[in-house]
Amino acid sequence: MAEEQNTRRDGEDRPIDAQEPETVRVPAQPDAAAPETPPPAPSAPATDDAPAAAEVSAAAETPVTGDAPMMGDTPVTGDAPVTGDKPALSAAEPGSGAEEESAGPKRKKGGRGPVTVLLSVAIVLFVVGALLGLLYAHSYARLEEMKAAVDVTGFYPGVTIDGQDVGGRGYDEVRQEIIARQEEEAAARKITVEYAGERFELPLLSSYDTDQVIVSAYNYAKEGSLQERYDKVEALRQQPMDFATTCVVTADGVDAFVQRVAEALEVPAKDATVAKFDPENKTFTFTDEATGLALNAEKLKSDIESAVEAGTYDTPIVPELSVTQPTVTKEELQAQNTLLASFSTETTSSTSRNTNIRLCSEAFNGYVVAPGEVFSLNTLTGPRTTDKGYKPAGAIQNGIMVQEPGGGVCQVSTTLFNAVVRAGMEIVERHGHSWPSDYVEIGMDAAIDYPAKDFQFKNVSDAPIYLVSTFEDRLLTVEVYGKPVVEEGVTIDLRSTTDSTIRRGEDSMVYDPSLAPGTTETVRKGRDGKKSTTYIQYIKDGEVIEEKVLFTTTYPAIRAIINYGPAIVYEEPDPVPEETPEIPEEETNVW
Repeated sequence: MAEEQNTRRDGEDRPIDAQEPETVRVPAQPDAAAPETPPPAPSAPATDDAPAAAEVSAAAETPVTGDAPMMGDTPVTGDAPVTGDKPALSAAEPGSGAEEESAGPKRKKGGRGPVTVLLSVAIVLFVVGALLGLLYAHSYARLEEMKAAVDVTGFYPGVTIDGQDVGGRGYDEVRQEIIARQEEEAAARKITVEYAGERFELPLLSSYDTDQVIVSAYNYAKEGSLQERYDKVEALRQQPMDFATTCVVTADGVDAFVQRVAEALEVPAKDATVAKFDPENKTFTFTDEATGLALNAEKLKSDIESAVEAGTYDTPIVPELSVTQPTVTKEELQAQNTLLASFSTETTSSTSRNTNIRLCSEAFNGYVVAPGEVFSLNTLTGPRTTDKGYKPAGAIQNGIMVQEPGGGVCQVSTTLFNAVVRAGMEIVERHGHSWPSDYVEIGMDAAIDYPAKDFQFKNVSDAPIYLVSTFEDRLLTVEVYGKPVVEEGVTIDLRSTTDSTIRRGEDSMVYDPSLAPGTTETVRKGRDGKKSTTYIQYIKDGEVIEEKVLFTTTYPAIRAIINYGPAIVYEEPDPVPEETPEIPEEETNVW
C-alpha cells in the first residue's frame, strides 16, 4: 500500500507538497493465519505541545483513513505510523514480506493485512489514550491551579479600598481599620470661624457608605463560574481594582452656631443717655454715644454652606462685621431735653395744709418717668398719715369739709395734672372734686383720696420725662422736662366751660335733741351742682390749630343738712285771783 505524507527534507524548513492520501482498503482474508511474531509497535512521535481535549476527542472518534490527523508533522493513517523520515516498505520491494513469502512456506496472498490494521488501531488507541491521559493530567493540574487561585480567604490580591491594598486580609480587620480612619477624618472635619483673635468651631457630620463598599470589595470574584472567577482574579494581577467609599458631609446647627458667633463678636451701639438730672438746678448730665459692630449673619451662613459643599474645611472663615451707629447722640439729647410744660397754683395760709402740700409734692420732685410708664401718685406716696408727717387739715368727705391728715393734697394732684397734660402726656385716671376748686378753673381739678381715687398718667414719649416740683411762698409749681411729643412750635393748653347748673333741692332737716331748744346747726352746706366740659387745645403761632374734648366733669348738687333742736314751749301762767277790797271796821272806843 502506498502512503503519502508531509515530510521535511534534510536541510529544508518548508514542507513538501502533500498529495491527497488514499483511503486504506484491506481485502478480507478470513483464512489467513495470524503472523507468528507481530512487528514491534512503533513509538508515538514526540510533540512539544499537547493537543486540546476537543482535538483529541475528535481524533478518537474519526475513522483511520488517508486523511487522518497529523501528530506533530506526521499524519496518523490506517497503516503503521512512520517514525522519523524513513518511508514505509511496500510489498514489492526487497526486504518486504514478499521475499520471505517466496523463501518460506507458501502462504495465501494478503494474509498479513488484518494484522497490520489491528496493530495500527492498537497503536492509535494507545497514542490517543496516552494523549488523553496527558490531557487529563494537564486539565486536572489546570483545574487545581484555578481552584487554588479563587479559593482565597479574605480579599483577593489586587483589591484596594480607598487606595489601600487589602489583598489577603480578613473582612473584620479591614473594616475596623477603615472605620477607625474614617472616624479620625470625620473628627477633623469642622468649620472654623476666626475674627480678632476669637476662634469658633462647628463640628460637621460625616456619613459614609463604608459597609456597602467593603462588602462589594470582599465579594468581588466570589460569584459566578470557576472560569469567570479565575478570569477576574487573573485580571486583578494585571490591573488592581479600587473600591472607593464616599462620604456625605453636612452641617447641623448652623443657625445656633451663627448666633453664638454673633453674641461673642457683636457690640451694640450705645445711645447717649441722661446720666443725671438735678431737679434743684434743673440741669442734665449726659453720657456719650458709641458705635457698635453687627455680624452679617446671612453671609456667614452662606460661607459655611459653600465651605461644606467644596470641602474646604482647612481654611478658616473670616466673618463680615459692619459698624452700627447709635440712634441718639449727646448733641441730640441736649437739644431734646427741654422744658415741656409748667403749671402753678397758689395755696392758702393754713400751715397744716401747706405742710401736707410740701410733703406730697416733694415725693415726685426729680422723678423720672420711663417711656410707656404709667405714673401713679397714690402708689408713689402711699397712705398719707401722721406717721409720715402729714397734718390734719380741711378735706371734703361726703360733701362735708372735715379735718383729716393729708388735707389739701388734692391741690398737688391738680397742679401735677395741669402740668403733664400740657406736656402732651396721656391722662389715665382723673377725678373731679365734690365741687369746683377755687385754685383752678372749673373742670381742671384732679382729686385724690387714698386708695379710692388716684391720679395717673402715661408717658407717651419715646424718651424719659423728668418731674420737678417747687413750693415757695405759698406758690406750688410743677415742671415737666423731656423730649417733646408734639411738633416743634406747638404748645398745649386747656379750656373749660360750665355747661349747666344742677339745683340742689330742699335742705335736709335733721332733729338733734342735744341742741338747745329752738336752735339749729348746719352740718353740710347746700350747693348747686355743675356740669363742665374740658377741652385740650393745640396752639401754634398764637392760634388754636386743633381742639378736642378731653373729658366732662359733673359736680353733684348737694342738699344742705341742718340739725335742729327741740322746739321752745311757752307755758301759760297761773291765773291771779281778784282781790276784794277790805272795808275797814269802824273803830270803837271802848271805855
